[in-house]
Amino acid sequence: MSLRIGAAATVVVATTLAGCASARPGSHPAPPAGAAINASGVTSVYNGHAVVYAVAGSRWTAVPLPHLPAAGASVTGHGESIYAARVGAAGVTLDSTHDGGHSWHQRQLATTPDVAGVQLALSADGAKLAVMVDRSTSTGAVGQANVLVGQASGGALAAHPAPAAGQVAWWRGRLALSGGALSSRLYLGDASATAWQPVPVSGPVAPLRNVDPATPSVGTPSVDLMATTNGRAFRSLGQVPLTGELGGGANAPVSVLPGAATVVSDPNTLRFTVVSNSGRRSFTPKGLPAPPSALSFATPQLGLAQVDSASCAQAKTGCTVNTDVYATSDGGATWQPAP
Repeated sequence: MSLRIGAAATVVVATTLAGCASARPGSHPAPPAGAAINASGVTSVYNGHAVVYAVAGSRWTAVPLPHLPAAGASVTGHGESIYAARVGAAGVTLDSTHDGGHSWHQRQLATTPDVAGVQLALSADGAKLAVMVDRSTSTGAVGQANVLVGQASGGALAAHPAPAAGQVAWWRGRLALSGGALSSRLYLGDASATAWQPVPVSGPVAPLRNVDPATPSVGTPSVDLMATTNGRAFRSLGQVPLTGELGGGANAPVSVLPGAATVVSDPNTLRFTVVSNSGRRSFTPKGLPAPPSALSFATPQLGLAQVDSASCAQAKTGCTVNTDVYATSDGGATWQPAP
C-alpha cells in the first residue's frame, strides 16, 4: 500500500495497492509579469537551462531558474514567490524570488552534501516553509530524513528528525507526512515538526525494516481515495480500479483539482478517472504519448503532466530516462508539449 497526500484544506490520501551544475538562464526569455507558480512546482530543461512552469493569466509559461534544482519536489511557490532547492559541494542551498523570477536571492539550508533528495512545502498563505531533506542510505534500507521549518521570507530554518522519509505537506497550520517503507505510513505533526503522531488510514502497512524490494503486488490493483477533516477519522471518496499489475510500492499518479475533484491516472494505460461529489467519469486523454508519471493541476482547467521515456544505447545497458512536460487547458482532455 502506498499513501500520498493530495490536498491542503481537506487531507485527501490516495492509497495504491500493490548532480546539480550551475546554469544561467540568459538565453531564455525574461519571465512574464504577473506569472504565479502553482504550489507544486513542475520543472523542466529548456535550451539547456532549468525552468519552472507558472500560470500567467489563462496559460502556462516557463520561468527560468538560476540553478538546476535538486532531485525530488524541490521547487514550490506561492503567487510570485518561487523557492528552489539545490544540492552542491557546500550542501543544500535555497534560491528564492518574490517578483516572479526577475531577481533571485540565495541562503544556506544545510551544510551536508550527503543528500538523496529534497522536497519543499509551503503553508497555504505562503508564509512558512518546510523542507524535507532525505539522507542517503544503503541499498535496501528504509530512508531517513530531517524536516527543516521556518519563515519562507528569510532567516534560519530549524531542523528536526522526521519519523520517515517521504512527502511532507501543510494541512490546517500543521504538517502531514506520508512515507516509510513502500510509502505506507501517514503521520500528522505540529507546525514546528517536533512532534509526530502515526495515523491509521486503510489497508496493510509495510514493516519498518527488512522490506524485500521484489515484493509482488497483492490482489487487484486500485486507488482508494480517503479524506479527513479532523486528522483522525477517514471517509471513502471511492475506489478506482487499475489495469495490469503493480509491484510493491508502485504508484498511480493522483492530483487534486481545485473544487473538490480528484483525477487518477492509470499507470499502465492512457486513462484518467475524475472523482467528484457528483460522481465519476473516465476518459482517454489526447496528446500524451504514454501514461504520465506525475500530474499537477493549478486550476480545474490548467494542468501539467510529466511523461518519462527510456532509451538504451544497447539492449538494456547504457539506459537513460528523459522526462517531457505536457500542458492542458481543458481539464486534461487534450495535451500538448509545455512551452
